Amino acid sequence: MAISAANPPAAHEQGAPHMTDRFSTESLRRALGARPFKFFESVESTQDIAREWALSDPALPNGAVVIAEEQTAGRGRGGRAWQSPPGTSLACSIVLRPRVVPERLPRLTIAGGLAVAQTLAPLLPEGALALKWPNDVLVNGRKICGILTEATWIGDQLGPVILGIGLNVRADFAGTELEGVATSLEPELERPVDRHVLLANLLGHVFRQAARAGEPALIDDWRRWLGTLGRRVTVFPQVGDSEAYQGIAEDVDDSGALFVRLDTGERRRIVAADVGLAEA
Repeated sequence: MAISAANPPAAHEQGAPHMTDRFSTESLRRALGARPFKFFESVESTQDIAREWALSDPALPNGAVVIAEEQTAGRGRGGRAWQSPPGTSLACSIVLRPRVVPERLPRLTIAGGLAVAQTLAPLLPEGALALKWPNDVLVNGRKICGILTEATWIGDQLGPVILGIGLNVRADFAGTELEGVATSLEPELERPVDRHVLLANLLGHVFRQAARAGEPALIDDWRRWLGTLGRRVTVFPQVGDSEAYQGIAEDVDDSGALFVRLDTGERRRIVAADVGLAEA
């Protein structure tokens, strides 16, 4: 989920000493306590497994999680393919049972972004971390994490929502096509990270932030982390043959939509699009 399928990088060259934090069912049980989880050495997609698990077990509690050491056919926003080589990342999908109206489902992606920010911010220098609309986490301007939210439906009723998080921990992007746009936590910190501790902290923050999905304060907190606001952006529409256009990202509304002010003065509300920071 966290690494592009095109020429995926290998584990960081300093990754060998980190085998002590390799995931296992036993190590994850110690780290996660009573939280229900499923662990796999290798899967195509944690999202698919989490969705099937949630739909097959109506009693499965909020916060259950699927974790994989390796993900071979994960997917990101817009159906993009992502891979997570063994030992390099956190690849997990969390089952949420939110009490929100369908119109506010984007707030769960927002909650996921805030959870990642709250997990990483204490480890990083001030100002290094920012959220990029709508679902990326950046460190020093490069992507370190992606978030994917997928709803399930039981008839016309909202069922469990699956929140997928792919966080680069020790992937080495040096010499790859992603070197200038992607990064990992350990190279940024210049020290090892225990993925068990990182995962437990992340899941705790996800649980707390998802519970706030109906609160206006969630959007206020998200807005403070959004490095997209105030920047000149390029918007790539996802529907039809509309051409890309540029403007200034001004604000977000309470459903997570982005407002962009075009050079003509027109203000557009962006719900589904790819948005990149424009060159200065």
